[in-house]
Amino acid sequence: SKEVPEFESASRERTFLAGVGLPGKVWLSRKPRYISDLVREANFQRTPVAARERLHAAFGFPILLGGEVLGVIEFFSREIRQPDQELLATLATIGSQIGQFIERKRAEEALLRAQSELAHVTRVATLGEMTASIAHEINQPLSAIVNNANACLRWLTADNIEEARQSAERIRADARRAGEIINRIRSFAKKASPQKDWMDINHTIRDVIALARSEVQRNRVALETQLSDAVQPLIFADRIQLQQVILNLIINAVEAMSEMSGGPRQLLIRTDTDESRGIVVAVHDSGPGLKPEDLHRLFTPFYTTKPQGMGMGLAICRSIIEAHGGHLWATPTDDRGATFQFTLPTGGGRAAAVE
Repeated sequence: SKEVPEFESASRERTFLAGVGLPGKVWLSRKPRYISDLVREANFQRTPVAARERLHAAFGFPILLGGEVLGVIEFFSREIRQPDQELLATLATIGSQIGQFIERKRAEEALLRAQSELAHVTRVATLGEMTASIAHEINQPLSAIVNNANACLRWLTADNIEEARQSAERIRADARRAGEIINRIRSFAKKASPQKDWMDINHTIRDVIALARSEVQRNRVALETQLSDAVQPLIFADRIQLQQVILNLIINAVEAMSEMSGGPRQLLIRTDTDESRGIVVAVHDSGPGLKPEDLHRLFTPFYTTKPQGMGMGLAICRSIIEAHGGHLWATPTDDRGATFQFTLPTGGGRAAAVE
């Protein structure tokens, strides 16, 4: 290829009407077109510039999708060349293939947008299910602030400055705690484009546990963690999306155990490493377990065992994990309960997050 700055500038600045010039004729006919010598072409608006740049032969072909012209591609030569029918036929095929590729990309982008919207809806729905627990979680530090403020006023009236100072410190600490709770909720619920970065999976799990703590306590579930120190390598992932997966698995386990009338309610979250699969995260509960006939349907969209469930939570969780290059599956335990596990590659698995 050779530089033709004046011709390129003239092409970018010009608007081509249907039937006018090479791109206009290609657009109108929906067929490739060949010009042997631009200098002798009457219907070519850029002839003076082409002559100065010593351009002669030209051909263009449409990018087609069905009957729609998506665009026109032009090629130029400094030599006078006669039309090549075989080349024109090849270009017609290429134009159709490019159109199909563009359509696939459009469909993929639309699917990713829909998945992102659905993921956001399920995050908000999960928070909606936790409304009572979230209100309790926020109310605790707010109540403490009110109590400490009243005590501070009493001690100031009694001229007990040191006690008042300590009470003010507790007010500040409780206010920070309330702010942290709100920030966690806002961060989890916000609608934003996926953003992958290096992150510590153990730290992410602790953040989710802090968000779900009141819901776990409200349902009288004993939560235990076994977060392996061996899980040192950072993973390249979208933090909000992984939080969504972990929170969904925790809430599902808590809801399963809340329906039990007897027996211990125990929830274990553990992490470990596997040489072939990377990091392994497991969520084990002591609930009623899984029916064999449900195992192959758990991750199917719109399948749910909850009366008010949408049936999208686990399906979205699996799509998130697979988009990160991992795998999510469930297994029943021998005695009672179920274990949901997922793997994540270490060393920067660069699959795209769900957008």
